[in-house]
Amino acid sequence: MADSSTPQPQPDPSPSGTAGTGGASTPGDPPDAGRRRPPYLGGRVVWGLRAALFAYGVALAVVGIADVFWGNDFDVRTHGVVLVGTGAVVAGGTLVALRPEGRLGSMRGWAPRVADVVALGSTVWVLLCVGSNFTCQVVLGLTAGVALGAGLVALALLVADFTPAAGPRPGETPPAATPETMSSAEATLRGALVTAGAGLLAACVTLPQFWYSVRYEPSNSPPVVMVENGITEVEVRKDRLELTAEITLENTGRTPVRMLTSLYEISGTRIRLAGKPLPHDNLPFDRVFGGNYGSAARLSTYTTYTSPQQIQVGPVGEDYAWIGPGEKLRTTLQAHAPLGEFDLLRLTTDVAVARADRVETAAGEAGNYPDGRRRMNCDGTLIAESRRPLAHVGWFDRLTESDRELVTFWALSGDSGDNSPWWPAFPWTNVSIQHTGRGCEHALVPDRDGLEDDAMVGWASSVAEAAVPEEEPASPAKPAKKG
Repeated sequence: MADSSTPQPQPDPSPSGTAGTGGASTPGDPPDAGRRRPPYLGGRVVWGLRAALFAYGVALAVVGIADVFWGNDFDVRTHGVVLVGTGAVVAGGTLVALRPEGRLGSMRGWAPRVADVVALGSTVWVLLCVGSNFTCQVVLGLTAGVALGAGLVALALLVADFTPAAGPRPGETPPAATPETMSSAEATLRGALVTAGAGLLAACVTLPQFWYSVRYEPSNSPPVVMVENGITEVEVRKDRLELTAEITLENTGRTPVRMLTSLYEISGTRIRLAGKPLPHDNLPFDRVFGGNYGSAARLSTYTTYTSPQQIQVGPVGEDYAWIGPGEKLRTTLQAHAPLGEFDLLRLTTDVAVARADRVETAAGEAGNYPDGRRRMNCDGTLIAESRRPLAHVGWFDRLTESDRELVTFWALSGDSGDNSPWWPAFPWTNVSIQHTGRGCEHALVPDRDGLEDDAMVGWASSVAEAAVPEEEPASPAKPAKKG
């Protein structure tokens, strides 16, 4: 007969027949049930967070695959490979945590943690890409929100991953590892480390040189162009002055360029000579140091130059013209001026270029104004404007870069004149790469937002002069012969 003072064993309410309290996992528990999680991370919550992180990894891999197969250049495809690898690690490690039994169960100790760390790193990368030129556009907001949410999920799961596991239940003895199991695990680990070390060493030797020559140098080589112009002939006709001007634009770099906008201007000026040199203190230094006037500015102790008068102005070539490495664009033209008005002729040329692969326009978008530049009043300045939407080079670029457009314009008259004693105030030309939807004022005043630097926009200029020859004296009329 049992002693009434002896406590009787109670039935175990747990499904597996073991104690229902404690921290060890049982076959009926959800994933990570054996860990002492923070109070806000229950088993179902962890499963939901893992599922969300798995979807994030799949999305990264899908975007990467799209860029690998349909990216416009090697740089985009390289980003695609990185995205595919990142997505595979995140989705694979999360899948191990979601299915802890079977063949994947052996990786449960480290794979989810690696996935969480990689997901957190990818979040930082995506947010940096979005924040580099963030503006209020729906796609950028959604991308930043998804990336930030994935980062918070990964951070919460890392807290759960690194929370120490609960000890064995009362009355249970933890299973001891047998020598055979330890030897097999050590051999597998050593083999993996040796293989990984050999692969890493080979990559360290060969990949940097390959990456520099194939990706970095071509993708970061700036456009290099040279402009040469000259007034080759000046002839005095019976009733006019006739001159011939030549302009040559050569791509001396190693990457194709686009000529975004260009302007040449022919002007004339009078020269007044003094009988004796001007004192040094009386020289007009403002005509040299009053602005960034370039090579046309000068001081002379004997010569005074009057304000320039415009003779002819126009573009050097077609806007958005493609010029390959080593190619030249040559323009030869004539201009005419009245006799006796000028002593010196001046030809100035300004050309804006950019890397061709960084200012690709969207398919079928030659410009917003197919009938020509749109003339408008912009903050008191009359301008002739053209806008071209820029294409996205890949899906990752579409998700992390703003919609941009190439804006070129000529300023024709008004308040914002390019005042100088060496050339007329109007017209002048400029270029701006800006977020879609901004007004003309944004292009008129540079904002230093870095978009032009990303496209490697640069300017090339040149100045040439020629003196006006003296008029040939009229030959005396010969007397008529008497018959």
